[in-house]
Amino acid sequence: MLRICWKTWGSPLKLKNCIMVRGKRYFSSKKYADTLNLPKTTFELWGAGKREEDIRRVCGFSELYSWQRKQETGKAFCLHDGPPYANGDPHIGHALNKILKDVINRYKLLRGYRVHYKPGWDCHGLPIELKALSEKEEDFRKLSPPEIRRKARNFAAKAIDRQMEAFKKWGIMAEWESGCYYTFDKEYEASQLRIFHQMYQKGFIYRDLKPVNWSPSSRTALAEAELEYNPNHVSPSIYVKFPVSKLPGKLAEYSTNLHAAIWTTTPWTIPANEAICYMPAKDYSVVRCAETGENLLLAAERVEEMAEILGKKFERIVSFGGSELEGGSCFHPTISGKTVPLLPAAHVKMSMGTGLVHTAPAHGPEDYGIAVQFNLPLHCTVDEDGIFSPEVGQDLAGKNVLTEANDIVIEMLRCNGSLLKQSNYVHSYPYDWRTKQPIIIRPSKQWFINTGAIKDRALECLENVEMLPSHALNSMRTYLDGRTFWCISRQRVWGVPIPVFYNKETDEPLLTSESVSHVTSLIEKHGSDCWWNLPVEELLPDSLIPKSGSKSKDFVKGEDILDIWFDSGSSWSHVLKDSDEQADLYLEGEDQYGAWFQTSLLTSVAVKDRAPYRSLLVHGFTLDGEGRKMSKSLGNVVDPDVVVSGGKNKKTDPVYGADVLRWRLAESSWLTRVQVGPELFAMTNQNILKIRNTIRYFLGNLYDFDPTSDLRPHADLLPIDKYMLHLLHDYGSKVATAYDSYEFGEITAKVTELIHGKISAFYLDTMKDRLYCEAYDSLERRSCQSVLHHLLEVIVRSIAPITPHLAEEAFMHRPDAVSVFKTGWFHCDSSWHQPELAAVLGALCSVRETFLAAIHAPRSREYDVTVCTNDIQLLGYLQALQEETTSSTSHLSELMMASFTTVAMEMERSPTEGSIQVAGSVGVPSTNGVTSSAEYSLLIQPASHHHCKRCRKRTAEMPNQPCSRCLLAMSGGWE
Repeated sequence: MLRICWKTWGSPLKLKNCIMVRGKRYFSSKKYADTLNLPKTTFELWGAGKREEDIRRVCGFSELYSWQRKQETGKAFCLHDGPPYANGDPHIGHALNKILKDVINRYKLLRGYRVHYKPGWDCHGLPIELKALSEKEEDFRKLSPPEIRRKARNFAAKAIDRQMEAFKKWGIMAEWESGCYYTFDKEYEASQLRIFHQMYQKGFIYRDLKPVNWSPSSRTALAEAELEYNPNHVSPSIYVKFPVSKLPGKLAEYSTNLHAAIWTTTPWTIPANEAICYMPAKDYSVVRCAETGENLLLAAERVEEMAEILGKKFERIVSFGGSELEGGSCFHPTISGKTVPLLPAAHVKMSMGTGLVHTAPAHGPEDYGIAVQFNLPLHCTVDEDGIFSPEVGQDLAGKNVLTEANDIVIEMLRCNGSLLKQSNYVHSYPYDWRTKQPIIIRPSKQWFINTGAIKDRALECLENVEMLPSHALNSMRTYLDGRTFWCISRQRVWGVPIPVFYNKETDEPLLTSESVSHVTSLIEKHGSDCWWNLPVEELLPDSLIPKSGSKSKDFVKGEDILDIWFDSGSSWSHVLKDSDEQADLYLEGEDQYGAWFQTSLLTSVAVKDRAPYRSLLVHGFTLDGEGRKMSKSLGNVVDPDVVVSGGKNKKTDPVYGADVLRWRLAESSWLTRVQVGPELFAMTNQNILKIRNTIRYFLGNLYDFDPTSDLRPHADLLPIDKYMLHLLHDYGSKVATAYDSYEFGEITAKVTELIHGKISAFYLDTMKDRLYCEAYDSLERRSCQSVLHHLLEVIVRSIAPITPHLAEEAFMHRPDAVSVFKTGWFHCDSSWHQPELAAVLGALCSVRETFLAAIHAPRSREYDVTVCTNDIQLLGYLQALQEETTSSTSHLSELMMASFTTVAMEMERSPTEGSIQVAGSVGVPSTNGVTSSAEYSLLIQPASHHHCKRCRKRTAEMPNQPCSRCLLAMSGGWE
């Protein structure tokens, strides 16, 4: 039994009151504090970043993926990880990509799915080979292929270790020790060769001499995805005269002293000219130059601009349709006695140049198309280093086409009178993205995939793929439409060999099912190193050579490797074996439209006749806080490790932790551009601290709450508590929808809005008095604790995919201390949805805000308030929360946070000194559903009662004594 004793102890000069509570004596200022239900928790507010490593260890981050793979569930979700290059340190782009994937995977896990996710690395190719060779100053040309491969493998392995450690630190859920894939694994390489062979058997892969993107600086063919464009490249621009040798039909009379004018920015390709192309649907003109007296053939709509460019005056002699040029020809300007035809072509443009296009089949894709159409010759006169061969003549033989040949050709044209004009031209030009040097287009015998035979079906398959953002489908179509073939051979050694042998005498390739299967089995057993380490007799036994009489010694091994985009593009065949070789989702950056998204699609459609993905998500690139591209020269590069672990100067670069990094990237508009920077991370940290503080408050007030026995049913809850659950129900449905539609920024906005606008500013502020001052096991307190329990459960689970460290730490402080990701998604009971109650409380909250605004919220306990209205609907709302006319303990008084609240139809009290009168209106829905405006007025007066030193409200009948509500709470009703 509790005894309360009001007795004075000690000297009159040092009066100290004493109370006896549950057999304990309390003195001094703590005489009431120890009777309050004050929060108790070990959950800390500060230093989350420093504790994250402990959280990952204690909560089993490294075991979570394998745990969930063992769970029996009928639902599966597969996200296929596009492999990043194993050629550098982890950067903010890695963080964006991996964290977005992890948010999705963790959400799916909470929703009961078994997640299939194998992180991977792209381990082959020129980027790694070049970096590995640049680590020591030695001539890589002197190294053997096995030595180069060993260096590249070691370099890739080190990069993988660095990246993997960062991914773990960011909280990415995966089986890191044994569940990753690497494109240099022998099983992966063997799987890739099987895809190659299946496509070859179906006729999609062939060998041909074609002009390809060629990098002299790295001596290999390049795919379009391996190019970057320098917008400030300077090329020599020349206008050249080709003497007309013949014009057909009635145009023949104009052919004397006539020259066809062309324009080019690659003078070095003039010796390879085989034709001049025109647009048959456009008009052309013969014009006479007033200054020289010679005639020029130009497109009719280019005459005026060409006169201005050349600084000449032109007189039109005759105009005619382009189709009338068919059958005409010109003399070559640098090769004596050679004529080249005038040919129709669709690629001729009228926006620049002369309307006549110089055509060198060896050095341009459109030019090559014309050569195929009209059976023009194709000669390769430029070697792998970009050097002219002797057959071009002594003036150009041995000259570099990018650094020497242009000037020589221009001088040749000037000397023979064929040069009309020369100037510099600044434009966008393709560069090798690894060496940062310009490329050329040159013919080379390469292996190709006939994408023209696949892309129509690929486009059909894309129609069944869900894509975000909305323009993703058009982007995929654009890249596919522009790709008629895919060069898949590379002239390097760090990669998967193309398993082909060439006859020493004829250069004919040998590639059969038996030979490929044999090589594949060797690679599956020994790895692709065996292609370089084993003799041809073991790689191609005599028994596998189909032509009788031929021996292994008659063949040589091919020296080409497969394009790394074929490496990664065939990943679905190896990684997705457990998911029917098709993923639910691919998620990569927008630079993959023409790269991994497309190469994966082409290989899968060729072999499986379907896309390898059911859904496609495409994120944008990261920019700094001002929207600029990051670069070391600007000093605006954001290092994710500095964000997580802090920099050398912890004041300027504090430790934020992985959750701050994850939250910032998730809340960004990641479908477009993602801005990151010190100020943005600081703001994000403040948001998370607010969430932490709120969770801390939940936990602190649930220290004596056992959900199994103390949780109150919804029907027993107090009205304001029911209103909070209604808001939580609305929040829960919106959050789930946002996750399902990948709108992670909507989730962070909703939780911030709920915590700032409803929980912190409204509910917790209102409930603090009830939580602290009511009896610990009273319905009033348990009702509030029940809501806090639900708030904790829903909010922590809702943010767990984005901030797993914070969520796990919060659940560690629950009595059962179980991983949040092993407990499933939150549940919002349908009974929580109370729109009628929400209408009542919503209206009364407006009245409350009028009151708090008039007296400044923290001082609300110093006042009594009278709410007066003649509106029957609003009056009913007020009386629903307060049956008595005046009360200090009603739900309305609690809502208003005043000491006493009075409800009246007419103002019964007269204003006194210090009182405040305000009026307002609020919308209330009527029975027919129409919202009407209800008028009300407030009389706010200084509180009429004494100050209760326990609850701090002015509700005590006598000075220096607790109010009756506090006496009841302390005594348990005994008084």
